[in-house]
Amino acid sequence: MIGIDLGTTNSLVAVCDENGPRILPNELGQDLTPSVVAVAEDGTLLVGRAARDRLISSPESGRAFFKRDMGTTAGYQFGGRRWSPVECSALVLREMKRIAELHLGHEVDSAVITVPAYFHDQQRQATVDAAKIAGLKVERLLNEPTAAALAYGYNRQDDLSTLMVFDLGGGTFDVTVLECFEGVVEVKASSGDGRLGGEDYTDAFAAWVAKELGYTPPKDQEMKWRNTLEHLKRRLTEEDKVDLPLGDKTAPVTRSDFIEATRHITARLRPSMRRALSDSQLTPKQVEAVLLVGGASRMPAVQEMVEHEFGQQPQRSLDPDRVVALGAAVQQALCAGGSAVKDLVLTDVCPHSLGVEVSKALLPGHVQPGYFDPILDRNTTVPVSRSRTYCTMHPQQDEAMLKVYQGESRLTKDNHLIGQVRIPGLRCTPDQKDGGVFDVRFTYDMNGILEVEVTIRTTQKKLTEVFEQRPGTMSREQIAEALSKLAPIKVHPREAPANRARLERAQRLYAELTGVLRDSLSQELDLFEAALASQDARLIATAASRLDAFMRPYFSNED
Repeated sequence: MIGIDLGTTNSLVAVCDENGPRILPNELGQDLTPSVVAVAEDGTLLVGRAARDRLISSPESGRAFFKRDMGTTAGYQFGGRRWSPVECSALVLREMKRIAELHLGHEVDSAVITVPAYFHDQQRQATVDAAKIAGLKVERLLNEPTAAALAYGYNRQDDLSTLMVFDLGGGTFDVTVLECFEGVVEVKASSGDGRLGGEDYTDAFAAWVAKELGYTPPKDQEMKWRNTLEHLKRRLTEEDKVDLPLGDKTAPVTRSDFIEATRHITARLRPSMRRALSDSQLTPKQVEAVLLVGGASRMPAVQEMVEHEFGQQPQRSLDPDRVVALGAAVQQALCAGGSAVKDLVLTDVCPHSLGVEVSKALLPGHVQPGYFDPILDRNTTVPVSRSRTYCTMHPQQDEAMLKVYQGESRLTKDNHLIGQVRIPGLRCTPDQKDGGVFDVRFTYDMNGILEVEVTIRTTQKKLTEVFEQRPGTMSREQIAEALSKLAPIKVHPREAPANRARLERAQRLYAELTGVLRDSLSQELDLFEAALASQDARLIATAASRLDAFMRPYFSNED
């Protein structure tokens, strides 16, 4: 079993043994593998850095940021076919599985996978579907802030503290309030936004440049331009001023410019923080520590906002990019009963309120549908099972359609439809005078997946088929079809990913260079490709080292 942080921008894989949790790097020696998939010109499937480089030089060849579309019917066209977010995620999970097997020396068939705390039911189920396609059984879906708290709790089991985990990743934002004491990690409340992250800061930065500096890149340069802005965004975390290339000229951009350009994005972080505090019945002063998680939490604007809200400097005692994966590995050890975590206990909560749609008789003879009736309130400790009794609106009504929603609004139109259950056989006798009565039981487990059971009172008949409609998830037949489609695709052999990544990076650099530098790179590429053709490990290593040394100055900011 392994722990996987399936991220919007990057993914990581980790394990936990008697020496504690550790990240397993890919063949390039990097802990972070870009969550990007692409298809090369020769039809080879690329995942990770090679795919990211391919996407910059050929934007239509693949896809990134598909995690945001999990649980939807979105699709992407590349490589001569249409891909779903689930299939793209499956490729990344399969790459994490392969990396782990290289390090561990044996097959891996199960995993703990982290998801944003604010992922709804379809998004969680879509993640399970992706794992199945990747050949992994999901032992536990673990909320990302909870994973971070587990890593924190593993390292500081003797400390008593009430802390807030502030998790701002590339595409999602979660905030969770926890208590850690004597090896127990207890989640008190979670809140967040499933479509808010570092990528939104990059979008806002690009919009500011277009408005204030009047520069928009050519259509075929959009991915390269976005990559440039992403790197400058990171540099502004460390530097007060950078030079922004605008075609054939440059313009100075300061950290203050960036903060002002993204102020409206930063403002979106506050409501989730305050809701989590309110639900846990705490004030900012009662929070003893704020733990920063996710690469986007490094931005000074974010850190300054957190410090202002809580009156204390946030902590980064564990690497924000790696702490979630380390926590997933700790949970993996908990599931496996590992001795390294025998004194650690975890409790969690459901982040959303869950309920059904009901109708109300607001006036005599006037029934108004569309109201949300919660059965499980948000931040209820899980696992949990609760039921509520309902009846039909009319005595002669023989069936009802139970619609299950997730959200916090009074009206269901503003909440998220999870699915619906058809309930037949509610009329017992032709002349009955009361409506049919049925019990609805919600059971919510540690994986964050909801089960619904309906019992008809008069017959005691139970409906075990929970959802008839779940947009964005896959049936067994669809999963089998996805597996069959992936099988014939050319996938690089085990030793090839590092070499493929070098070739894609070199091709990308070749397109950017001119003159003598381009000729020099071409010579190094010829040597490397000749070494690959020879299949001589010593020659390949020597040529790869030369090619890496040539390219390193051009990509020092990226790696």
